[in-house]
Amino acid sequence: MKVILPILVHAFETDFGGVVSNTRYLEYLERGRYHLLHEAGLPVEETWANEGAMAVVRRVEADYLNFARHEERLELSTWASEWSGASVIVSHEIVRPKDGVVILRARQTIAFMNRSWRPTRVPKSYRDSLGASPV
Repeated sequence: MKVILPILVHAFETDFGGVVSNTRYLEYLERGRYHLLHEAGLPVEETWANEGAMAVVRRVEADYLNFARHEERLELSTWASEWSGASVIVSHEIVRPKDGVVILRARQTIAFMNRSWRPTRVPKSYRDSLGASPV
């Protein structure tokens, strides 16, 4: 499963030169991850209540390949690319659609914690709904 979100860069997301701050890209990734989970029928609070498992970001790897500027339109693609044991890899790509330039590629390692805040296996609902491949 892949979701695509449009992003319009706002002035408050940029530096004095009108270039998107590198920290804003992390916020974009979180938007993509939440949208992916909701589209897969896995709202965070509901999964916590029903399955006793909380998905938490353990690691982020980001390759900043280009830059975006104030008022540019971007597209964020987000998908779960793989899972194993107690984690899922969520992949992201941000593209400027007007010229096809890739702005950023990133991967989030999502770990799962139980109600005692101990690592737990990826819930079956995540494995079934996200369409990622086991490693």
